[in-house]
Amino acid sequence: MPDATSTWKRDLDEHGYAVIKGVVSPERAEHYTRRAVEWAERFGFKEQDRSTWTADKLPVNINGLVNDYGVSHEKWVWEARLEPKVVETFQELWNTDELLVSFDAINFSLPIGPHARRDIEVSAPWQHIDQQPDPTDRPPLQHELTQGLLAVTRSGPKDGGLVLLRGSHKLLPRFFEETGGVKADQSWGALNYYTFTPEDVKWFERQPGVEEVKVESEPGDLILWDSRTVHWNRAPTAEQLRVVVYVCYAPRAMATEEVLATRKRCWENRLATTHWPAPFVVVPREEYGPPKRGDVVDPLDRIRPFEEPGETEQLLKLVGILPYK
Repeated sequence: MPDATSTWKRDLDEHGYAVIKGVVSPERAEHYTRRAVEWAERFGFKEQDRSTWTADKLPVNINGLVNDYGVSHEKWVWEARLEPKVVETFQELWNTDELLVSFDAINFSLPIGPHARRDIEVSAPWQHIDQQPDPTDRPPLQHELTQGLLAVTRSGPKDGGLVLLRGSHKLLPRFFEETGGVKADQSWGALNYYTFTPEDVKWFERQPGVEEVKVESEPGDLILWDSRTVHWNRAPTAEQLRVVVYVCYAPRAMATEEVLATRKRCWENRLATTHWPAPFVVVPREEYGPPKRGDVVDPLDRIRPFEEPGETEQLLKLVGILPYK
């Protein structure tokens, strides 16, 4: 019988995603949930007062995803990144102990509906991949990145979470060949993002073996997916708050000196990045500006976290400031 490690690696290769159970304990998962709630309550939201479950009492976000306000460098977010089994999983994945980690976002999503959050509707699916399909400096559509999220709340059928097209990661070359190639208005180029139209999604759904999957998980599970897998985020509609810390690691050997210098600057200024630790660094704030409420910069905008992380040797190695040897 295959062991657990070979099983999740096989799932990742064959299906484009894997769920690794119990990477952190339920107690640690609850710790991160409480820290996330405490963080969100600094913006006016109160967990026990549903009249505050509104956009004006929450940090500015896109479908629950937040990468402003210094949250990517909050102490509790770094604690999640440094969880031993999270790091060990990516060491196993890349077959190296010498990793860099992204300064990635969190997801803080309240359930939507008459019983919960009533100021917004459930958004339409935004199917995409987090990889440039037509780079000019490397072969296209090869495996470049494995994304991850640490689920610290339960994700059942109606609890919100990751949705994907299982097996789509292997079909991208044929998809682009049969549908007229990369469309400029759907590509974000070097920002490593490509969106798919409803007609595009129908093409995938017609292919044998491709299936839409709402990934379910328990608190403390780690979900991995190939950056070529078509995926999106579904809002919760039951009772469960959704809290996720996005975690993504890549070998330090993939980073140039320029990338390491940019990462150092991001760390020193507590700037977020996208999912990519290397060989690229994209800084959302520098691409899109600060968070806004309407046309006005959020008065609560901040760059540094409320609680600074400690500068441990392991953290500084994962940032890229300290060498591994």
